[in-house]
Amino acid sequence: MKVLLPIGYFPPISYFAYLVQNEVTFEKHEHFVKQSLRNRCTIMGANGPLNLLVPKTKSDVRLTINHSKIHNDEDWKTLHWRSLEAAYRKSPYFEYYEDDLIPFFEKPHTHLFQLGLESIQIILQLLRVEFPFEFSTKYEDDFDGLDLRSAWNKHEYSHQNPIKSYPRYIQVFSDRHQFEPDVSMLDLLFCQGPRAVNYLHALELNK
Repeated sequence: MKVLLPIGYFPPISYFAYLVQNEVTFEKHEHFVKQSLRNRCTIMGANGPLNLLVPKTKSDVRLTINHSKIHNDEDWKTLHWRSLEAAYRKSPYFEYYEDDLIPFFEKPHTHLFQLGLESIQIILQLLRVEFPFEFSTKYEDDFDGLDLRSAWNKHEYSHQNPIKSYPRYIQVFSDRHQFEPDVSMLDLLFCQGPRAVNYLHALELNK
């Protein structure tokens, strides 16, 4: 099935389920959407779900995602990496993937689209999933396939999760918090390692 996906920053598990199970085109020409996966991800911390936000440079005009710039005056990447360390240092696979992820957080990024794209690419590389990347050439109101550009926006996501149900896996702080089913793919990667691919393929899509 042909699917149109927005670019996201270390997107949630449901996003990767659609990615590995379908023929995907990434939307490159939509306008930036606030409070969405385009510049944030959610991980499981010691105190529960924790949002990691990529600061966006303010603009007087509405920009498309491929022209939206990152506000790098603050050291947000160090904060994000330290948050990941604190959350997942004791997970089964954090040390296994750590050295491959560190360069991403040390590399300078200027635009949200490239940041999100590289975060997706590195996850697929760590999972050893080969994937042909295709991008939209212009913004189209009608996509010939399943249009999921809004699926993870705050309003739509709160009304319908893209996945029907999530099998439980052991999360780092499962002794103190209930299972959170659709956090960043990083959570599944650190907790399940190579088995994460099988988990993604087993999920039943809701669209």
